[in-house]
Amino acid sequence: MKVDSELFIHDSDKAALDALKAIPGFNQLVKAFMSVWSEKEQKIVNMSSNLKLGNGQMDKYYNLLPPICEKLGIEVPELYITLDVVPNSWTYGDTHPYIVITSGLLETLPDELIPTVLAHECGHIACHHTLYTTMGNLVLNGAANFLSGIGTLAIYPIQMAFAYWMRCSEFSADRAAAICDGNPDKMIETCMRLAGYDKDILADANVELFLNQAKDYKELVNGNVFNKSLEFLLFNSIDHPLNAVRAFDIREWSNTERFRNIQDYLSNPDNPNNKLPIKLNLSNVIGKDTEKAVSYLQSDGFTNITSERETSTDLKIKPNTITSLEVNGKQISETDWFKFDSTILMKYYEPKTDEEIALEHPGEINLINGTKPFVDISLSDSKDKLQNLGFTNIAEKEMAIPKISFGIKPGNVAKVMINQQTSITKAMWFKPDDEVTVYYYVQI
Repeated sequence: MKVDSELFIHDSDKAALDALKAIPGFNQLVKAFMSVWSEKEQKIVNMSSNLKLGNGQMDKYYNLLPPICEKLGIEVPELYITLDVVPNSWTYGDTHPYIVITSGLLETLPDELIPTVLAHECGHIACHHTLYTTMGNLVLNGAANFLSGIGTLAIYPIQMAFAYWMRCSEFSADRAAAICDGNPDKMIETCMRLAGYDKDILADANVELFLNQAKDYKELVNGNVFNKSLEFLLFNSIDHPLNAVRAFDIREWSNTERFRNIQDYLSNPDNPNNKLPIKLNLSNVIGKDTEKAVSYLQSDGFTNITSERETSTDLKIKPNTITSLEVNGKQISETDWFKFDSTILMKYYEPKTDEEIALEHPGEINLINGTKPFVDISLSDSKDKLQNLGFTNIAEKEMAIPKISFGIKPGNVAKVMINQQTSITKAMWFKPDDEVTVYYYVQI
């Protein structure tokens, strides 16, 4: 039971990452980063300087992770606490991402909001943000142009694009938190707490008024070009969206049909009326072994899977390989999303067996090895073999032994023709009364 990240990843997250990758110099930066960055180095820093949770160390926090990771379909990451009065948390790494939370976060938020923070960080992992986030922090800290050799003017657009994408990625992670919580309330409260409502403040706080801030903010910055430009100048290097804006965005998304469908699926994944779509990745089906393709589809949640054999194909593939896929009666050629009870028909290539082919040619004769078994033997033996196969119309013709010849015996068969053909293949079938001509050597 898991939710694919593509079901909740924010549109601006996707668009901002695509824009970032399209900037000239980005590929050069990635190569430079990968040449010096070491995930193991970060692990050494964490293990030597921060407090690693789990296995008896502050288990009340670490034990919150497994159910979150199960919902998001990721491995349970390592969790660390670092001494820092600033309330914060982050996720870095690549093949083995890890989460760090600050002591200031635990002092600012009540314990019931810590699962929300952890789900948010796990959302970054599920959305595959962590490598670019790690690189983005390097870029925003000014080390990227030194590492890559990209000039200051050239690196500036990449820095702005990185900051913008990192802000957008937070919206996706907020959605992951709301999914794991079952509603947006705790994520909204977390934003409000981080905006200034410390848990030690005894005064009451109003969520709706906090959300109204975001509405007023949007009206302000969208009101005229100057305000929009001012917003850009203020926040072009900020890697997190404003707390009120985040709270407003997650409230809006929680009212969508997609969010409701996700919650219905998590509460009852076997419900036949489930409306949550499943991503069908063609690369995991087409060209794969039939059994593996079925296993993949079933593991992702599809329940109505059938297969149909094709005995011929223009593709150069092995037998028992999937050649095409139909969903609900239509052949698909691209990865797409479908309901889990969609009718899936896989077509696979499996050539006809010799027995099946023979059944299609009742009473006919097939020369599996061509005419080779009937030549270089005596005429009588050759005719006997042909007659034993069922041929009834056999003629004999003499053929002079060549003047220059070695090992050719008079009376041996030189060649056999069937219906005037000498090139006989396995695919050819003949009737018993087809004309068979046996040429044998004679001494002239």
